[in-house]
Amino acid sequence: MGIVAEGEAGKLLVRLSDQDREQAVEVLNLAVSDGRLSWDEHAERVRLVYLARTSAELRPHLADLGGVTEVVPAQRVRALGSKIKRAPGPVRRVEARATFGAVVLDLCGLGPGEQLDVEASSFCGKVCMIVGDDARVIDDGTAVLGKRALPGPPDEPGGPVIRIVGRSTLGNLKVFRKSSWRAVWV
Repeated sequence: MGIVAEGEAGKLLVRLSDQDREQAVEVLNLAVSDGRLSWDEHAERVRLVYLARTSAELRPHLADLGGVTEVVPAQRVRALGSKIKRAPGPVRRVEARATFGAVVLDLCGLGPGEQLDVEASSFCGKVCMIVGDDARVIDDGTAVLGKRALPGPPDEPGGPVIRIVGRSTLGNLKVFRKSSWRAVWV
């Protein structure tokens, strides 16, 4: 969590994490690839993003890029020797980590066309995800003495897109479609 301090006119300033800065750089990378920034502008803004200490210092470098002015933090779910079930709220990124435990994410609430990035990592534990029957799931993660299992493609296109990264070490990642979840876990 960031350190909070009083800023201008009593507004709270949140200190940035390295991840906050990396998310801001992703916004700048998208802007240069879309042609909204030149490479010189991109390089300068990336330098300034890495120098920014608070969200207020970061905001001006993103303000003119299509309304993206805030870095939305990831929702974090951590299970250490326990089992945690969550249905993430309206976020763009979820970090799920299971160490000697289990994290169960219900992602069935995602609407058509929504995109969600999930960092699913486990060490001697498991991360399970329940997705809608129309969801497209892409796994760019890795397994080291572990396993990552995904459902096949959806029958109907146009559903949400869930991109998964992370590492399963002596653990696993399992993704189930809503229609088959009950059959497996009941």
